[in-house]
Amino acid sequence: MNKKIFRLLHLWLSVPLGLIIVLLCLSGAVLLFERDFGHLGQANVNSNGHQPLPLDSILSCADNYLAGKNKIVGVTIYPDSEHAYKVMLAKPAMAALWVDQYTGEVLGKYDRAKIFKLASAAHRRLFGKSKAEGAYGAKLGILILGISTVGLFFIIISGFIVWWPAKGGWHDKLRISSKHGSYRLWYDIHCIGGVASSLILVVCILTGLNWSFGWYKSAFYTTLGSEVARTSSHKTPAENFTAWENAYRNIVATNRDKEIRVYQGEIDIVVGGIGNQQALDTYVYDASTGDIDNVLTYSDKERSGHIKGWIYTLHVGSWMGWLSRIIYLICVLIGATLPVTGYYLWYKRVSMSSSKRSCVKKK
Repeated sequence: MNKKIFRLLHLWLSVPLGLIIVLLCLSGAVLLFERDFGHLGQANVNSNGHQPLPLDSILSCADNYLAGKNKIVGVTIYPDSEHAYKVMLAKPAMAALWVDQYTGEVLGKYDRAKIFKLASAAHRRLFGKSKAEGAYGAKLGILILGISTVGLFFIIISGFIVWWPAKGGWHDKLRISSKHGSYRLWYDIHCIGGVASSLILVVCILTGLNWSFGWYKSAFYTTLGSEVARTSSHKTPAENFTAWENAYRNIVATNRDKEIRVYQGEIDIVVGGIGNQQALDTYVYDASTGDIDNVLTYSDKERSGHIKGWIYTLHVGSWMGWLSRIIYLICVLIGATLPVTGYYLWYKRVSMSSSKRSCVKKK
């Protein structure tokens, strides 16, 4: 097919969607490192060589602090001994307390930094209000972002086709020329930057659309031979802190180097390592005694759960830890520059065309 058609498709999708694409890429770049930097200054504790208090004592301290105004639904214990425990609350969404595991002191509420709140609102809802803020989500914002993401996919594909060199033309296509004026320089930067970042951007697009359209999510799972994964909210309030402590004590000795999440009747162990960062081993325990009733390893879990974890892991680039996230950061920042350089090239091309027409008329 004539490349002219793909050039026009590339242009007329990029012009109206460019600013939203910049917003998507920049906000996504910020969110890549929330897990690493989002707790800074909030959850620091000093062990002073002591052992943590029993889990039921820690939870009782948090419960006394709440004074009946909220319910405890979970607690996260981190492998870092200098990281406070995170006690999750029933409401609102993402509400939690930081508790010093060595003294039982409530250090304060989990407070999502403003930069991450802003980035999340932009990336997920186009600044629409969330359920946590009393709204049912910004349907229009989600729809616009979803359409823009689909548009970005076709922008990348069409741009790649336009860029694809003819036989023997690879040398020129992979070179940035600074000897033929500013237009050629920025054109080469635009093309090579787009090609270099295209694979990561396409991965982010194909995984990210699972949060935009229900029909896409169903088709995505079906294509991979699975039903859509069930969502586990873990919102059941704690009924017996002693049972939580007993269950935790039964599994902690073999999992001290892992993140442990305790809920009512269930403990999740983050398996970690290279690969699916949502991989969990699950221990089911008797909610009245804390005795372990069943162990469900990650490998034994349903395929849909594996797919769900991989969707998130591939979308945020955490599958190889810091290395993959840095690669994603570079690619999404390049992605944010592409509409800017594209607008410049479009403006220059229109200006040059206008100048040529003016010269023709004068003649």
